[in-house]
Amino acid sequence: MKLLRVEEAVGRRLAMDYTIVTPDRKGVLKRRGEVLREEDVEAMKSNGHYYVYVLEEVEEKGEEVFETEVALELAKNIVSGPLVVEAVDEGKALVKSSSDGLLIVNSKGIEAVNTTGVVAVITRRNGSFIRAGELAAVVDVIPLKVSRRVLDDVISVAREHSPILALKPVVKTVVGILIVGTEIVEGLKKDVASEVVKKKIAEYGGVAGRVLYARDDEREIAGKTQELLHDSDAVIAVGGMSVDPTDRTHLAIRQVADEVVAYGIPMKPTTMSMIAYKDGKPLIGISSGIIYFPDYNFLDVILPWVFSSVKVTREFIAKLGEGGLSDYYLKRIAQRR
Repeated sequence: MKLLRVEEAVGRRLAMDYTIVTPDRKGVLKRRGEVLREEDVEAMKSNGHYYVYVLEEVEEKGEEVFETEVALELAKNIVSGPLVVEAVDEGKALVKSSSDGLLIVNSKGIEAVNTTGVVAVITRRNGSFIRAGELAAVVDVIPLKVSRRVLDDVISVAREHSPILALKPVVKTVVGILIVGTEIVEGLKKDVASEVVKKKIAEYGGVAGRVLYARDDEREIAGKTQELLHDSDAVIAVGGMSVDPTDRTHLAIRQVADEVVAYGIPMKPTTMSMIAYKDGKPLIGISSGIIYFPDYNFLDVILPWVFSSVKVTREFIAKLGEGGLSDYYLKRIAQRR
């Protein structure tokens, strides 16, 4: 590889992609391997490329690896599950999903790879729901090229934390719905929560099962929850989740569950929610706040885990506090003022 003034490089093959950036366009002006022509000189200079790297007539093979190959090799060594890797311009590799599912990100692995100074692995958030064809991550290479030894060292770091990116596909999951509230059972108030829940279930690829109703009675709520568990893979109970004397749903879920992961979710809206398990089946208690916050709530966080058959961890729930004050929540409460 040799550095030349752009005028001197006419007729030579370029050693890297050269970009154009305007308010309307960001992309490749000339690609690596392309021959620079006389008519390209003005466009190159007008985009700041007065000097360019060109390929030597005989490049040493196997000793140095250029950015695109680095990105591809690393990307293939950090993924697991239905994730596909493809090369794009400017020394990047894209990681895309070939299936709907839950993205699991190993944050320690990301940190380890990104501190090498060779690559930048940029991902969606851990626990994100990714649809087929969507972008899950970008692997960007910092230098133009590295030695084979350096690349092997970075790949070795990645393998220590493998997989850094994993996608768990959606599996068929039937969800029973329990609406809690004496006022609803007695006909004093209309049930509007079940439609919100059904919409969320469909949005993330689940199947809505039976809808039952229970008064604000601990024993009744527990009994209806167990009834739904007979023909459901998970249960969502709405209402009765706070500390009001009549709020008994979280207590009933504790009765039924053999493990409670969290009660009180560090996010806004729907903080007074719950995730527990009975014989491996998720039991979700969510506040009736979903009526006022239907577009984004705890169901958007937890259902990707439920429908991918991955058990959510206490650590993941605890980390929701950082960034848990959602823009949607702030917008909705601003409207009340």
